[in-house]
Amino acid sequence: MRLVVQVLRKAVLAASATVALAATAFAGQPASAAPAKTSCTFADRYISYPSTTHATAVKWAVRVDWCYDGKTVSNIRHYDYLKEDGGGVADYQGLIQNQLSYPGSTHYEATLVKQAKIALCVFKIGCYRTYYPLERFVLGNNGSYRLEQRK
Repeated sequence: MRLVVQVLRKAVLAASATVALAATAFAGQPASAAPAKTSCTFADRYISYPSTTHATAVKWAVRVDWCYDGKTVSNIRHYDYLKEDGGGVADYQGLIQNQLSYPGSTHYEATLVKQAKIALCVFKIGCYRTYYPLERFVLGNNGSYRLEQRK
């Protein structure tokens, strides 16, 4: 009985492989064609400001993860954070701009623009300076990126 089940299982697997090859050939593609290779990468960049004492820095950072296959950009994930808070003087007040866009109908590149509002403050005295850092990434379908930063 066990031998019969194994033989039937092999026959079913062989039949399903034949159907899969036939379906691929029927779709107009060669049966052995491999899909385009997709790779993923990331960029983590920051903008730095001096703190009150100039001894420590305030660093606002943006991290972008994306995948590419030579034709398109996909799977874009992004976030911003304070990499260093200048010894507690930085007050992150949120994003002013957070936009992801694709030119045209094909996603051959993507543009991500993030702008934050960061105030430098002294406890019990108040805030004395506000910054509006901006990072603009243009993500390429080959894993490259261009970056524009404004303090």
